[in-house]
Amino acid sequence: MSNISLRQRHNKKPEELRELIRQMAIKLEERYQLSSRWLNNDELEVARSGVKGRITLGIDEVKVDIKLGLMMGAFKSTIQKEISRSMAEKLV
Repeated sequence: MSNISLRQRHNKKPEELRELIRQMAIKLEERYQLSSRWLNNDELEVARSGVKGRITLGIDEVKVDIKLGLMMGAFKSTIQKEISRSMAEKLV
């Protein structure tokens, strides 16, 4: 099992931040068939077969923690780069 753990600082208002993360989740769904659902105002769960993760919205930081199963582990580098790039573009 592979893990992706990313952190990105931000200076966004809560409403704007939620919308940016929602847009990022839509792209992850389109590319990797990851479904997403809000657990509460500050946590978004992403999942599919072989993938389970959480995006946590903090006051000044967004945390992404994703566990990849054996088959999806082969895509770890690609997924990690895409999420990291997207967070850097949208949150800074």
